[in-house]
Amino acid sequence: MEDIEKIAKRMEDLQKRLETIENLIPLASELLHISERLNIPLNLYYDQIKRMIVLNGLKDAAPGIEKDDMLKSIIQSLLKKPESNISEITSMVKSIRGTASRRIVSERLERLEKIGIVRYKVGQNNEKLYSLCSSGF
Repeated sequence: MEDIEKIAKRMEDLQKRLETIENLIPLASELLHISERLNIPLNLYYDQIKRMIVLNGLKDAAPGIEKDDMLKSIIQSLLKKPESNISEITSMVKSIRGTASRRIVSERLERLEKIGIVRYKVGQNNEKLYSLCSSGF
């Protein structure tokens, strides 16, 4: 019986997501039409749109993420420059937020790694290079 309830809840969640997507399609079409009329290439806004989509998807994977400026800044920095080491991420977070400590950034990266949003690989000189996972959100 519990399995059926889980499936029903999952289907409700999927329905809500589909409704959200369906609501966004006309807006995207309208934006494209307006940009063509104003002769503004949409690729100028590609990074901002991509950030919005990723951050919106992360709300389900990491509840409360929209309230944590540090987490959002880390994700934004990894969207700008995938495969960054801790120093590069800390520097980018400082430029976004105005302040960041290497220790706090490291703690937040570990948190993001545990929930499957960030992964790392070992690069040259045994440094960890962090990037966003494509799965999980």
